[in-house]
Amino acid sequence: MTIDSELNKKRLEVKNEITEGINKTPMALLFNTTGRVIQKIRRNPKPLPFIFCVVVLATIISVILGLNYLVLSRTPEAATQITPISAVILVEILLVIIALTYFNVNRVLFSIRDVFVDSIMSSEDLSKLHEWLSLGWSPSIIGRFFFWWVLFTVGAMAFIYLFFSQKGFISVGLLMPYLFFAFLGGVSFYYAPLMLLLPSRLRFYRFELYENDPARSEIVDNISAVLNRFIYGYVFLNAMLQSSLAIANVPIIAQIALMVTFGWMPVITQYLVNQACIQTIISRSKRKTLNRIQAEIQTLHEGDIKNKETIETINRLVDYHERIRTTPDSNLNVQIFGHFLNQLALPFLGFLLGNIDTIIDIFR
Repeated sequence: MTIDSELNKKRLEVKNEITEGINKTPMALLFNTTGRVIQKIRRNPKPLPFIFCVVVLATIISVILGLNYLVLSRTPEAATQITPISAVILVEILLVIIALTYFNVNRVLFSIRDVFVDSIMSSEDLSKLHEWLSLGWSPSIIGRFFFWWVLFTVGAMAFIYLFFSQKGFISVGLLMPYLFFAFLGGVSFYYAPLMLLLPSRLRFYRFELYENDPARSEIVDNISAVLNRFIYGYVFLNAMLQSSLAIANVPIIAQIALMVTFGWMPVITQYLVNQACIQTIISRSKRKTLNRIQAEIQTLHEGDIKNKETIETINRLVDYHERIRTTPDSNLNVQIFGHFLNQLALPFLGFLLGNIDTIIDIFR
């Protein structure tokens, strides 16, 4: 088997993995499992529409939380700042966010399939990409993630209860909505750390770049676009979450903590790793070209350097070497930096819109 045929076979394998894997992500499993249960109940082998599964799941959650409200929350101690009704609204909005995250992640995966895979020039790199992709739907990885996520959320719940229960912010009746919120939050957040891991792997892959100016290569623009596509979807949905937190009467201090932890910190980290990835890809391509030019110059120096044509060739190579050396090491520009500022602004805008009444009262 030739190198090209082996590479094409590996590309096809990775593309097929993506096509099949999008139905095994945590978001897809949540809605597909709901659909399969309904199919068995109705004894209908025909797959159900995605939006129907979302509506049914939202209805089931509303019924469960409604019963929880009737049983546990209709007591004299239920006069809390976070009401059971507002908590139900928050959980339902988070379910909508998961549905939108499903489409956002699928869009990124399809872009990787249609753009990245054909641009990777090494079977070894394709195998590494395959390993990263499998993290998105590996049952063992998903299980470990949710184990640590549950520990984190239970710890946060214990802190919130101890800190706010004496202040009238929460009641026992809010335990069930919080558990739903924690679980659905884990589903929606699952791909965020994976997208942080992707650039740290891409930076070592071999791509075919434009040698005269690697920063202007099409694949560099594509990598930047795909990574930004995910983060824009992420911050837009985070802005929705920030607004819904205010609707649910979550204390402002908790809103700010969530905005910094799940809004700003992932965006800043993603921006830094994205830029480091692109800079490494460009720098490696430049160094490869410069080394080849230097080798040509060295070969000419070992010949007859008194020859006029040899001197002219060396001078042209030196000029070419200098031109390549001075090309940009990244694709960072005002537009990209502006995108970064917009991404930081969206969660804050959601926070402001959700708390607009409080902000107006402060400035009166």
